[in-house]
Amino acid sequence: MIRRAHQSMVSQGWSDQPRHHARVDDNKPLRSADMTPEVEQLRAALDGLRAGVLKKLAGLGESDARRSTVGSGTNVAGLVQHLTYVESLWFEEITAGRKATRGQRSMQIDPAVSVRTLRAEYRAACDTSNEIIAAIGDADAPVTRNGTTRNFRWVMLAVIGETSRHAGHADIIREQIDGQTGR
Repeated sequence: MIRRAHQSMVSQGWSDQPRHHARVDDNKPLRSADMTPEVEQLRAALDGLRAGVLKKLAGLGESDARRSTVGSGTNVAGLVQHLTYVESLWFEEITAGRKATRGQRSMQIDPAVSVRTLRAEYRAACDTSNEIIAAIGDADAPVTRNGTTRNFRWVMLAVIGETSRHAGHADIIREQIDGQTGR
């Protein structure tokens, strides 16, 4: 079945040439590999979700960005902080083998951290993630986590899933704060 799917993809214009994967580590700059059309589409979907999250943060003051309208305490600023961590964990640590250094898993925001800083950190994490995505370039590239090897597609789908879930949370919270709706 996989062979038939691969042959179908080749007949539709997808390359069947082996991909050269860029090795990602702390000592060498990232090299851009040609991204497969699949990875380009996955990244475009992720970029759209990221933009939606940032739009929900745009225009909120410090207190409204931290304001929760739900019993769990979830707030738009906390979602951005958490998604910064998600980007760093999945791309920098799990994919590239570095240490996740950005964001926090928690949605509790340090009062000393401004919305501007949260936004800049998220954008920086996304930029780094996009560099890693470009360096890998192929959804079939192996990625190992906790001794289990999967493919890069698994990483992309995990981040897309997490980002879409939290973008939905941000939609609801923002609407409850000031009535703003839409992507």
